[in-house]
Amino acid sequence: MSGEANTERALASAPWGWMLILFFVHFTVDGMMNFFAPLIPLLREKLHFSLATAGILISLQSFSAAVSQPLTALLVDRWPAMPWLPVGIIGGAIAFTAIGWVPVFWGVALAILLGGILCGLCHPDMAVRAGRLTEAHNSLAVSIFVTGGRLGFALGPLIAIAVAKHLGMEWLWIYVFVAIAAMALVIRGLPKPPPREKGADGGGLKAALRDVRGPIALLFAVAVVRAIIMGNLGGFLPTLFVDRGLGLWRGGVANSMIFFSGAFGVMFGGYLGDRIGKRITIMFGMVIALAGMVAFLSFPLDYAYWSLAVIGFGNFLPMGVSVALAQEFLPTHRGFASSLTLGGGWFIASFTSFPIAAAAERFGLLQVFWVLPLTLATGIAFAFFLPKGGPAGPAGPAGPAEGIASPGRS
Repeated sequence: MSGEANTERALASAPWGWMLILFFVHFTVDGMMNFFAPLIPLLREKLHFSLATAGILISLQSFSAAVSQPLTALLVDRWPAMPWLPVGIIGGAIAFTAIGWVPVFWGVALAILLGGILCGLCHPDMAVRAGRLTEAHNSLAVSIFVTGGRLGFALGPLIAIAVAKHLGMEWLWIYVFVAIAAMALVIRGLPKPPPREKGADGGGLKAALRDVRGPIALLFAVAVVRAIIMGNLGGFLPTLFVDRGLGLWRGGVANSMIFFSGAFGVMFGGYLGDRIGKRITIMFGMVIALAGMVAFLSFPLDYAYWSLAVIGFGNFLPMGVSVALAQEFLPTHRGFASSLTLGGGWFIASFTSFPIAAAAERFGLLQVFWVLPLTLATGIAFAFFLPKGGPAGPAGPAGPAEGIASPGRS
């Protein structure tokens, strides 16, 4: 049988139903997590708060999701059979859609806080499920899963704006029905998680982290840089476009452009990681993002879509590769590894939105955004010092355990 025929036969045997369920679930969760940013101009008009206050709310969302993910990952690794994912889906949907109908500022702040915590509850569980769907098609499974999240982030702003413009923000609650469908698919359509892996206790985690503290610290630093770019650029883009008189729709499309191109970046990163190595792939993606960021700040906003597409592609290209590499360093704590390189980065990044917003009120957003390419340059330096040989190198363990995800996981 030819190699092409073998490939077709292998793809036909992949668990496409399970993979598509996780694609849809990740799309649903990440879509609602991106409802707030495009609605900031409307919420500021409704509730009369400043740009600096909007920065606090953006930080609050990032902080709550970031803090909850590592804690949830410990719970998922210890008690994988508990319904973390269904609870997070429904709870997050109720909270994030409430920003459209609550009548007071403190209600919006509380909804954002709870939404971030509950959606943070979902991600470690989803990441572990994706990695365990299939050994034979692991790279394919996690790539499809990650792509669902990137497309959710891309289309979430457009969903929120469409509802707000045509029905009114108070009708955002109809998205809860989408969350109910996602929850039902998780409960009825996915295999139950296996029992807790041996060694997933607190003491084992401390020892594992101690053994690979250098590479894990570098991966965490790269995650922080990526989160700073996405948290601030994605959070303030709609406001920037509205303030420049370009309209809410164009701002929403600009925001979506980053995450839409990011979906292709994740898939391409998984492809490159297998062929040129994870460290080089991470550096390559951040160099691309740096070039796009400089172009975005150097040219008029009329040309911003092209540069934003480059930023999204480059900044998300290392995403799955970084998580896969972290899981190779911590093979018995995969949930925690994924949360450390995803949610952990957002924890530090959450503290940057308020100072950027406060400075922007005085100097302007575009001028203050020049701190972002400097941040990316720092991230490239961190990636440069990652071990060239991965976990199999002299500084790491003997190598990845059987079943560890291929590049592309999120």
